[in-house]
Parts: sequence; structure tokens; C-alpha cells
Amino acid sequence: MSTPDLPIQCRGENLSEDHSPTKKTKNSARCCKHLPVVLTCLTLVLAFIVKRLGLPPLRSFPDRTVPIPDSLVSIDNEIAYDSEEKWAPDGNVAGLHLMNPARVSFFDNTIKSKLKGPYRVVDLGCGGGLVTNALARLEGYSKLVGVDLSKAGLSYARSKAPNGTVPEFRLASMYETGLEDASFDVVIMSDVLEHLTDLPMMLKEVYRLLRPGGLFLFDTIDRSFFSYFVAIFGAEYVTGIVPKGSHDWGLFIRPSELGDLLGRAKFQDYFYESFGPPIGSVLRLWAFGWGLLSADHLTGGWLVEAPSGPIVSYIGSAQKPEN
Repeated sequence: MSTPDLPIQCRGENLSEDHSPTKKTKNSARCCKHLPVVLTCLTLVLAFIVKRLGLPPLRSFPDRTVPIPDSLVSIDNEIAYDSEEKWAPDGNVAGLHLMNPARVSFFDNTIKSKLKGPYRVVDLGCGGGLVTNALARLEGYSKLVGVDLSKAGLSYARSKAPNGTVPEFRLASMYETGLEDASFDVVIMSDVLEHLTDLPMMLKEVYRLLRPGGLFLFDTIDRSFFSYFVAIFGAEYVTGIVPKGSHDWGLFIRPSELGDLLGRAKFQDYFYESFGPPIGSVLRLWAFGWGLLSADHLTGGWLVEAPSGPIVSYIGSAQKPEN
């Protein structure tokens, strides 16, 4: 059975531009001619580095849009998050704290531009409650629920919840939350999708939880050479900011794959933007990982901008139809 095509929107993309070969300059034609050679050389160099340093291989699964057997996956979803100390700003998730203001701002602005409040929000895979508790400090949220299987993460989340606010943190599987049908205006999954092996099942639960017209908000990691260099080689092997094995490059999700998945799950209006650190933030994180900089001096944040070339992560939304 054929599935509906889901339009993908990227800010800054001009579909009316003429990209025909006759419009190319001689310089761009020369670049295109040598591009395969350059990419081949870069691939060989990267393959040598991977083998020499004992890094995990750049291994893609045949189809990221279908369930993947756990036996084929090389990832540890527990060791990086199994204590409250690891959720602190100077712990394994220092990068998540650094990116949190930008992603929460994106989520809040998107919600308030598309929906009328007050808002009922569930944060699936909430971990230490970084997003949930940040939203609790903002106006307009009548119900906030965080769901996770990490007891340490939930304990940290409860300890950091603002006084007099509404967050509720539940120990449950994201695949089967036990929450009521159509009981939320917004479902958020932040830095979660790239850790899951059954994306169709996950999106089925997201769809069930949303009321008609509700929003699905996410950020996740693209599967590219660039993301391998930053998220695995840099974060796990160079700086040790997160433990080795915290990611499986094959589980990273290309934007086109997520668009296909959302279309099959009957979502509409898929939209995404690039979400990544400026070079200054990367250097400060590396200095932090090497013990040269304290968490108090981790500044710079993440940038949300139109995709224009290689990206590490992307952030976006999709909507459940009204009918």
C-alpha cells in the first residue's frame, strides 16, 4: 500500500531557483567534477582513523524506518544517565544543559505560534527533566508530564522542579506510557529518537497521545560523516564528555527518513531546522571534557537556523491532523 508524501519545509530553501546546469559557473562545474574524488579521499582517511583508533564503524542499517532488532545495535542507554550526578551541569550531560535554552525557546515559540493555550505537554524520554522543568518556568502551561525509565534521571528532575509548578514525572516506557488517548496538546521528544530501535511504534504512541491538531516537537541527530565526527569521535573518544557506546551512528536519523516515518504515521506539516553548536561552544565543551574549563564557564549555547550544508542535529515539528 502506498503511503502519502509528506511535504518537507526547510527555512531558507528557495524552490523556485533555477539550478539547471546551464546556469552553473565554470568554477562550480570544476568543483562538482572533483567532488567525488574529494569525498572518496575523505572517506578513506576517515576509515583509516576509525580502524586505527578502534572507533565503532560507520555502519548503517538497511532501513532506519523499520524496527531494528536490539541484537544488531551497539548502544548503551543506561551508563551515561544512571546517577543524579551525571545529570548535573558538570556531569555527562553538560552538552544537553548547554543546548537547552535554544531548544526550549524553539519549542515554546512553536507551541505558542500554532496552538492556543493553556497547554498540556508530555515530554517522552525526559531524562533529568531539563526541558520539562524549563517549560514549567514559562507562562501558559497547565499540565507538564515527563516520562522516562531512568530512576536516577527522574529523581534529578523532581529535585530541580520549580517550586509551585506543575511537572509530574512518571516511570514508564515511552513505547507504552499508560497515559490516556488524545490527552495532550504537545508531545516532545528531545535528544531521544536516535536512541530508539522501533521508530514506527514510537510514533504510533505519540500520535495516540496527541489530541487532533496537536504538535509533535523533536530534536535529534542526523546520520552523516559530520555527526560521526562531532557526536561520536569528538564527544566519546576525544573529550570523553559522554561514555563510549552512548551512541550508535547507525541509529542516527536523516531528515528525509524522519519525514517518511511521519508521513506513514499520518502526521502533516513536517518542518525542521539545523540545530548545532557554534565553534566556540564546541571548543569550550572539549576544554571541559579535558578538565581545562569548569561547567560554570560553559557558555555559547546552540544555534537554530536554516539548513545549509552538513548538520549535526536538527530540530522541528509535525502536526496531527484536525480530523
